Amino acid sequence: MKLTTNLAIAASAAALTLSATAQTSSNPREAQNQSIVTAEAARGTRNTQQIDFLMEALRTSLAEVRMGELAAQQSYDQPVRDYGTKLKSDHTAHATELERLLKPLGVNIPTEPSAEALSQLAALQRLTGEEFDAAFVQMMIWSHTEAIEKYGAQTHANPDRALHDFAQSSLPMLREHLAAAEALR
Repeated sequence: MKLTTNLAIAASAAALTLSATAQTSSNPREAQNQSIVTAEAARGTRNTQQIDFLMEALRTSLAEVRMGELAAQQSYDQPVRDYGTKLKSDHTAHATELERLLKPLGVNIPTEPSAEALSQLAALQRLTGEEFDAAFVQMMIWSHTEAIEKYGAQTHANPDRALHDFAQSSLPMLREHLAAAEALR
């Protein structure tokens, strides 16, 4: 599957590049060599960027699941506990979808949040009462604002339709989480 995807991407990039360079070069052999180099560079960059986005998104969703669990268990405020439960549920499903997108790419799929997220989680675990709730809500506002920006960027001029569609379909959930966190302030 990875080879098929890579070949399809390379063929598409090569065809586009070949047509563009053929119009500017009078030597067909020169145009063909330029297109192969350009196609390889485009394929490598695009795949790396897509994989990086998906891996970071998965680590973030895994962190949101854990933070939701913590809020559901540790908060003294029922609306914050309810928000934590929803966060856990939504991001568990989101992580499953991200794993589905990463599987055919032949990469090691993360099973843990990033080191930074684990550090934030550890800091939250040391808090209690209103202090916990305030820090948790602020963290959710920050993380969802950042996620909306990153997912929004994936919906603009992304040549990979599956990634574009995934990012587009994720935005309503992320916006809902942000609005709910802001309402908890």
